[in-house]
Amino acid sequence: MTAGRLTAMDILRHLDRSNCRECDVPTCMAFAALVIQGQKALADCPRLAPEIVEKLSGTVTAVVRTGEDLRSEMTEQIRAQVAGIDYPGAAERISASMNGDRLSIRCLGKPFELDPDGALHSECHVNSWVHLPLLNYVTTCQGRAPSGEWVTFDELSNARDWVRFFSHRCENAMKKIADRDPDLFIDSLDLFSGAHVEKRPADRFSTADDAIVLKPLPLVPLMIAYWRPEDGFESTLTLFFDRTAEVNLGAEAIYMLTTGLVEMFKKIMVKHGRKPG
Repeated sequence: MTAGRLTAMDILRHLDRSNCRECDVPTCMAFAALVIQGQKALADCPRLAPEIVEKLSGTVTAVVRTGEDLRSEMTEQIRAQVAGIDYPGAAERISASMNGDRLSIRCLGKPFELDPDGALHSECHVNSWVHLPLLNYVTTCQGRAPSGEWVTFDELSNARDWVRFFSHRCENAMKKIADRDPDLFIDSLDLFSGAHVEKRPADRFSTADDAIVLKPLPLVPLMIAYWRPEDGFESTLTLFFDRTAEVNLGAEAIYMLTTGLVEMFKKIMVKHGRKPG
């Protein structure tokens, strides 16, 4: 460890990795990443000895890590956990299946497979935005069946540290994509097994022009509710999650997964000549 170059993995080595959530962050890895980003202090971990806090505090401030660096570090850490998981047992818990020695998980209707070492394989494009949430899903999903109660991201437990990022990188970004060509955007959701919701008067999204449910992961449905621009009124886009998402994936991984969906939709719009704003 070099002074002034402390990484999230360096911090993680000093944590007990219990994922106790007493710091209001779902995992020790996420806490370490937030410390590096300056959004958490080492002293926010109630289980970190004061002498360790004092020893490390002077080496954190000057460190700048890219988002890709952090995702890569987190991915490698969780891959080590996945390597010790009983895949056949996990498949039943998370509504997945086995393909030989690989765990096969359907993401937006398409199969993604984790090999025994936690490496991701798919006919689709694979990147860290998909890989990391899938690994989190395998290691943390409690296997709770969706409840049918739709809530916004900020209503999920442990979402506090991610709300600002989610609003900017997910909802606002997806709204800009949809506004470029609403019909193309809605039609593109059909490519990923999107299901149009039958709206009821009591639903929070009952007045939306479009309400479509996607399944980024088998037990983590996502609803896109879109109110189109009309008569001088600006459009609105709200993302809803089933209440059980907070125990089947967690706010941090939901943020990363949804950011990945946004990047995917951007590429679709560019492919059709509709460059997002």
